[in-house]
Amino acid sequence: LAQAILARVACRAGSIIPQVVPVSPGLAAMPADELAITGKRRREGEEREVRTLELVLATRENTKSIGYFVDDTVTNPGLGIPFYKTVLEGANYKEATWKDQACVRTSQIHWREDHSVTWLERHMEMTQGFILVGKNPGLFVLGEPTHDREDLDEKHRALPDPATTKAYILPPGQGIIIKKGTWHDFPVSCGPPVSAFILNTEEVVEALASMPAAGPMNHGDCFKLRMSEHWDFTLKFPDPRPFVQKLGLVPTPIAQPLMGPDGYGAGMQRAEVASGWGNGARVLVVPVVNVEVFTPGCGGPAIQPHLQSVPELANKGWRDYGNRRGLQRLSHMFKELGIP
Repeated sequence: LAQAILARVACRAGSIIPQVVPVSPGLAAMPADELAITGKRRREGEEREVRTLELVLATRENTKSIGYFVDDTVTNPGLGIPFYKTVLEGANYKEATWKDQACVRTSQIHWREDHSVTWLERHMEMTQGFILVGKNPGLFVLGEPTHDREDLDEKHRALPDPATTKAYILPPGQGIIIKKGTWHDFPVSCGPPVSAFILNTEEVVEALASMPAAGPMNHGDCFKLRMSEHWDFTLKFPDPRPFVQKLGLVPTPIAQPLMGPDGYGAGMQRAEVASGWGNGARVLVVPVVNVEVFTPGCGGPAIQPHLQSVPELANKGWRDYGNRRGLQRLSHMFKELGIP
């Protein structure tokens, strides 16, 4: 445990907070700047570093380098259309383009437990747009374009720069049109399902849909990379639920499904009690197990309710152990004792 604690790096590199997974004795942790672009390991067998992106609330100012922010503000007002006397018209986005014709669709994105940035892609012939509709925010992993950076060689112009990649929280009813070359992944849920109106091109949609399985791409104006093949660290974003709750962008608590392959009760199946199980006995003793289930990301309910850190390990560990492991241990114990 002491080695694990000492192995964590308490420093900040740009928008990324690196954390080094403990390595075996004799292997030193690699400096963050050495891995920032090259992603090369110092020694074979060294554990993969985990870097955590900083969560930021998207605004018009902090998204200038990656795209064109869309909200209820009329951009470049003054376009004169004589038919609309009571309308304040904004000028067209000059840089926005979807080649010959835009392809539009809607998507609903649901919560995922894995916060790893597995894929990043870019488009060089169109400016993809995402507008959040409904009442829930979304998370966007966006990196500044690298294709035209003079400080990078040709190889690294074809890779995202982790130092200029951030996890942006976009409030509901707002959107962004990303610039050509902006590195991005598909939007992520901040807890409740988020719906997006997406502006794309037929070329990109057909290229994505033509893939028989998820994999790297370099056709149909879609250059998509599996980041584990290019970086020797894992890039992740923090759990966005406490962040959006603190900003008042979602109700508190966020309702989350608790059962299923990744939830409580994983690997367990309920078996109904067959009739006649008591063998005609007049007195039966039935062990009753008090199972408490709590909505993830909602603070501590009982043991230490004052703890509000992110992540909140004490209460989360208590409830997760009881529901994920404790129930299984009790089940095994009852079986060993012959208690049906």
